[in-house]
Amino acid sequence: MTNTPQNNTKTIIAIIAAVTVMGLSLSLSIPLVSLALERRGIGSDVIGYMGALPALAFLFFSPLVPRLSHTFGAGKMLWAALILCSGSIFCLALTEEIYIWFILRLGIGVGMSILFLISETWINQVAEEKTRGRTVGIYVAFLTGGFALGPVLINLLGSEGSFPFIIASVIVSAAGFFFLASGGHYPSLSGHSRFSVFTFIKIAPLICSAALLVAFFDGSVLTLLPIYGVKNGMSAETAVLMTSILLGGNILLQLPIGWLADIAGREKVILICGIIGLAGSLLLPLLINIPYLLWPMLVIWGGAVVGTYTLALVLMGQEFKGAELVTANAAAGVLWGVGSLVGPAAGGVAMEIYEPHGMSFVFTFVCFLFVCIALWQTLKRPVLSKP
Repeated sequence: MTNTPQNNTKTIIAIIAAVTVMGLSLSLSIPLVSLALERRGIGSDVIGYMGALPALAFLFFSPLVPRLSHTFGAGKMLWAALILCSGSIFCLALTEEIYIWFILRLGIGVGMSILFLISETWINQVAEEKTRGRTVGIYVAFLTGGFALGPVLINLLGSEGSFPFIIASVIVSAAGFFFLASGGHYPSLSGHSRFSVFTFIKIAPLICSAALLVAFFDGSVLTLLPIYGVKNGMSAETAVLMTSILLGGNILLQLPIGWLADIAGREKVILICGIIGLAGSLLLPLLINIPYLLWPMLVIWGGAVVGTYTLALVLMGQEFKGAELVTANAAAGVLWGVGSLVGPAAGGVAMEIYEPHGMSFVFTFVCFLFVCIALWQTLKRPVLSKP
């Protein structure tokens, strides 16, 4: 089929709609599993192990996605992953056997890793170069919005019984409708990559460090921010609101960040986002009890940190095509798994050692490392090294 501007626009809308419902389903199913296990008296250690399975799936399965996509084709991989996700979530409603739940939870993680990695490759293939930042910014904003709606939906559906799991399965299945609506314009992943998932880290340290930064941010700050607020004297309701405000910044600022990057230069803007992320982590302990300064700071901080990943995706699409693009996305998926595993543990331990500000300080250190890498890459050498 010919990739006309009209076809590209239709495909972009389909991809964004698909990842929105995928994010919504995942953010609905994760707390549902934890709450169901808690009601059954399962220990928090077991709940934690099960909660780590999606990150483990990204970590260990992402390196296989480029070869599988090349062998079977992106379209078949998307549909297989969608069936795996939907079926695994649906089966959670059919049994309470804990060992089967571990297998199903792992199946969800594997399926989602395929869906997100190929979707990120897909959006970059159909985006026009001059508006790539804006297109990817909208993509990340809607994906984040889907993630934010999951906990809200639990309040409407409740968390008991099989019904919420069935709804989560139906929601992710809706992505199939949007795949069909794309008109079959699945990404082309042909060709041979000059680098592997693991050597990509040497080729593009800025892109890789952005993926690690945002995964660490999601795992540590978004997870522990309500606890941090309570430890600083906030009510539980106000502390939870901090996370919502942070997510609001993630959603609202991705399009402006992408637009600015298209105009002013993507390397410059990713560095600015990193500096703002560093400043926000330093300011958090100082502003935690000054609400009129804290709330706008959280909006800007959250948007800037996630903006580094938005622009990492943009740089991937700018520099790589075909098999190399999906390999680059798979490398980012591996690093996302690492950050998602290390972030909560590092933030939690730091908060125990230096209560209550340890979490903020450990993220300050991670942001500082990112800014150093961004400065080195953007001011001293090309963003990408030759493989």
